[in-house]
Amino acid sequence: MNFFPITPKNILRVILLVIFPWLPPYLFEKTDFYFHLTHQVDWYYNLSGNRLLVDMASFAVWGIVVAYLLRPRWAIVQIALNALLVWVLFYVACPVYGPGGVWQPECYYAGPDGLVGFRLAGIMFCYGALPVLVKAASKENTLDRRIRPALSVLSGIVLTVVMIWYPLAAWFSGVTYLPLFLIFQTVLLIGVPQIATGILAARIGQSLKIGATSGIASLLFISAVFWTPECPGCDRSALYLLAPAWATFALVGSITELGLPSQLRFPKLSGWLGSIRMEDARRVGLALVMAVCLWTLVARELWDPSVLYASSISLSPGDLTLGQPFYPYVGGYYNSIQYRICCVEIGVSISMANPRLLAPDNFLMAGMGVQSPNCCVDGWDFGWRADLFLLQNRSLIVSGSSWETCDSNVNCGGYMWEHLWYHSQTTLNPQNISTPIYLRMNWEPVTVDGQPRSIVGWYYNTTGVAWTKFGSFLPDRRLGTYFDIGLSGGPASEIPQGSAFLYQFGVGSKLLVSGWSVSLFNPSFQYQGTWRTMEKANVVQGDFSYWKVNYRWGGRPYPGVTARVNLLDSSVPVDTLTFSYTGGTMRDFTPLW
Repeated sequence: MNFFPITPKNILRVILLVIFPWLPPYLFEKTDFYFHLTHQVDWYYNLSGNRLLVDMASFAVWGIVVAYLLRPRWAIVQIALNALLVWVLFYVACPVYGPGGVWQPECYYAGPDGLVGFRLAGIMFCYGALPVLVKAASKENTLDRRIRPALSVLSGIVLTVVMIWYPLAAWFSGVTYLPLFLIFQTVLLIGVPQIATGILAARIGQSLKIGATSGIASLLFISAVFWTPECPGCDRSALYLLAPAWATFALVGSITELGLPSQLRFPKLSGWLGSIRMEDARRVGLALVMAVCLWTLVARELWDPSVLYASSISLSPGDLTLGQPFYPYVGGYYNSIQYRICCVEIGVSISMANPRLLAPDNFLMAGMGVQSPNCCVDGWDFGWRADLFLLQNRSLIVSGSSWETCDSNVNCGGYMWEHLWYHSQTTLNPQNISTPIYLRMNWEPVTVDGQPRSIVGWYYNTTGVAWTKFGSFLPDRRLGTYFDIGLSGGPASEIPQGSAFLYQFGVGSKLLVSGWSVSLFNPSFQYQGTWRTMEKANVVQGDFSYWKVNYRWGGRPYPGVTARVNLLDSSVPVDTLTFSYTGGTMRDFTPLW
């Protein structure tokens, strides 16, 4: 008996099943990396920013096709195998290039917890599986009753992932929308999209209980998937308090789907409001969910992430927005074209008549931050800081830290994340807390296993103390062994989405505090073997303190802080900036010198 007759139609079907949906993402990635290797920068970055959209669209479109080519169970298996294949091609079986002697792997980065690739494969699977499950739901009367409950819960989880993956993944990583758009993330967090989840789950399972359960299962699944990414200072417990809301919205969706009752009657209301058909209620609920979820596509760039300090210095959370911390910060940035250097330096002096004004777990921080990229795959970049912290007990801490951050492109698993991958600190107890302390960060050549590498070293010096190393870090070999300084991405008027201030110096704290003054001396860098002071600098407040397109050193402006510089006050030494809490407010981009 011929179970599979060889016909042109069946041959075409086999070919399609073999090459889709994995081939378009793979070819797109190969093309993008070719432009990287051939130094066609414009093409590389234009394509790189669209990789995630291409991957999701490929799986979503194929999901519609395969829903009509195969039975649901085999369609799900085919999509799952393709998602696994993409993970292998992008994270495991990928070539390594060495043009010019530089080690350049084509592999995506698996992230600090090693699970970024699996999350990317998971979201691809969900986009492909959703059309199959929706089509299967239309045949609820023919589905095997034994698999209905499990299939209902699975469909609810898949739909939830597709609807809210992007904004909820960002929330678990410490990221919210810009303030004007927080309402949309709030609606997602409280579970409004679960109306649609409940509708689909109830249609398959034919049960209100299963529909409501799908809401809880979706919350637990999302939480488990994003439990390991680091989120310093975040309060994730806020989401679990909303579990009843997720179940309730899923139950509402289930009720509208099963039509129990067929009409909602409100005797005290006249006209059509007095009797609303359940079908109409379902349509309104779906329209609300679609409006909110489609907005996440429109607002995919309107994020408000920040990183500031190693949480070991100050353990308790600061001011939170939707459970995410945003720190007050004000500083200056090097207003110059972008170029690359090995070393940066700054002097810091903190004056505070009464450090006890600092709350028990607050601090005052002053120092500098700078950026460096990786060599090979767009999106994965690194922020470096050297800072001086003043604590309530009058002790001073010199701190060196390095953050790895990833944008929301496909190399990052389709979501933003941050990770403090190195931190070192040393406590100082000077007789006078106002004693100037100089901080320096250097790239330094070393040999590791017979291969030339580079480490980053942190140093400080002060009165009576020579330059002392208090930290060193051998980063991933895929880093560019330099710091980027200057401006990246265009004029300041396009901020926050158009520019990044790669070298900043400034002042921040966990919570607002008054009664202080901070002087920053000679922000400088070594270029072609010579130390140079910044020849041009401008003010930047916390909400614009982007050191890459999607990440900032602060989170919000520092109200009440003004600056004294030689440009405005000739009594102030040249190349010195003094920030003081005097009650005034500084405007962004004001020239300092």
